[in-house]
Amino acid sequence: MSDFDCVTYVADKRFMLTLMFVDYSVEPYYYVRGIDFYENGQNYAMASMLHIAGPTLLGIEEFAALMDTFQRAMKEKSPQSLQKLVEAARATNWSELPEVLGPLAQYADIDCLSAIATPGVSTDIAIVILISLITRMEVMADGAYQVEHDQSKNLSTYHDLLQRYIDHDEEVEFRATEITSLRFPLKLTEVTQVDSKSSPAVQLADIMIGAAIEAANNLTGLRPGGLDPEYLMPLYREDQFIHMIPSIDFEEQRRFRSGSQNGEAIEYLASNLFGKKR
Repeated sequence: MSDFDCVTYVADKRFMLTLMFVDYSVEPYYYVRGIDFYENGQNYAMASMLHIAGPTLLGIEEFAALMDTFQRAMKEKSPQSLQKLVEAARATNWSELPEVLGPLAQYADIDCLSAIATPGVSTDIAIVILISLITRMEVMADGAYQVEHDQSKNLSTYHDLLQRYIDHDEEVEFRATEITSLRFPLKLTEVTQVDSKSSPAVQLADIMIGAAIEAANNLTGLRPGGLDPEYLMPLYREDQFIHMIPSIDFEEQRRFRSGSQNGEAIEYLASNLFGKKR
């Protein structure tokens, strides 16, 4: 595979939920105080710490309840669901991680609650994954390219947003990590949904995805006995395999995400593609 232009993305869904919790339940509190929460991947480091240490420090059942209540609040966006989220935060041993849970548990911060209640935002990670892949493919592609995706009702809901990304013609670039950046105008010209039965490309992608999932499950011990990750990983170049999983190697992550302009990118996208300034 290292001889071909391809990329595989692996994401831990539970960690992604924790990362979203940090983005909506913590970051707005620091944003209004002039702190760039995304600088050098600070949001990623905090989410990793919360995901790994949270059950021990906050209480196993309490942490699980907090994540469930957050997911429900993001979906319902009602005053009742937001109040239950604050109560769930206060029910944890939040003083063990006050910099993370203080905004909700101590202050019931209005900026965080407003961010959660924003219409249209959800815990659906489909668009997050797709934009991350596009960001990586933009670096890999020499010229214009198209994306074919297996048919998905979920993805259809983001058609207009993706089209705004594609149509945006202002020249601007934001660094994400040492191997990715978001640069407009995109080289991407179209995202289409196809029947995988009639698309060899999508079928090949499905095989690659299946192999990556099997190796990841084997590596983490979730389903031992599958494809050996030690066999799979050497088939990729370093820049062909990206992931969103927790890491407590904070120094390495700081180096990898040093100079990240994610905060500036969020500001720009909110103003120019989403039509709403923070």
